[in-house]
Amino acid sequence: MGVDSGQPPVPTDDRGLDELLGVLRVSDQRELYEREIQEGREAGHPVSVLVKALGDLPGVTGLEALRASRRVVELLTGARWHMIRQAREEGSSWSQVGGAMGTSKQAAYDFYQRKLDQQDASPAEADSTARSRAAQGPTPND
Repeated sequence: MGVDSGQPPVPTDDRGLDELLGVLRVSDQRELYEREIQEGREAGHPVSVLVKALGDLPGVTGLEALRASRRVVELLTGARWHMIRQAREEGSSWSQVGGAMGTSKQAAYDFYQRKLDQQDASPAEADSTARSRAAQGPTPND
């Protein structure tokens, strides 16, 4: 049984990346229009066109945008794991992988190790564990 965190369960979001990014785009557009409307009013400019444009946008709440953001991060993190494995299989060093990620080679290795540990815990991923371990190679020297 899971531990009760006192928080309501987070709904599962099975939307694709394009749809999730669309939610984030709308949220950003809404924020931009709201800011421009406020600045226009403060400067004494007419803002009716901006108010109409804001009203024409789909409604996206802050929580909806936050959930979409979380899911995008999850999807990209999962993709990153596979990209690291591919780069390593192609012969890239941990220094090169870390550089591509904007981190140190040790941070890149540690990220990969955490994902490999998660993969080990998942029976559904058993077939790719050997491939992933082979791509990992030895711990990088600091």
